Amino acid sequence: MTSTEYRARAEKLLTSRHPSDLSPSIVEQAAVWAQLATAAALTETAEQKTEETR
Repeated sequence: MTSTEYRARAEKLLTSRHPSDLSPSIVEQAAVWAQLATAAALTETAEQKTEETR
């Protein structure tokens, strides 16, 4: 998955519910997707830089 796809999953968890429905479990799940988005973005950037130096 790309960083954009991971981010979309995190956003969907947080925006598809009424604020009072945001349980700690939902927030934790969104945090995991956000962490995966960050890791994917770092990987994508590193791969991009590697390709540029070839």
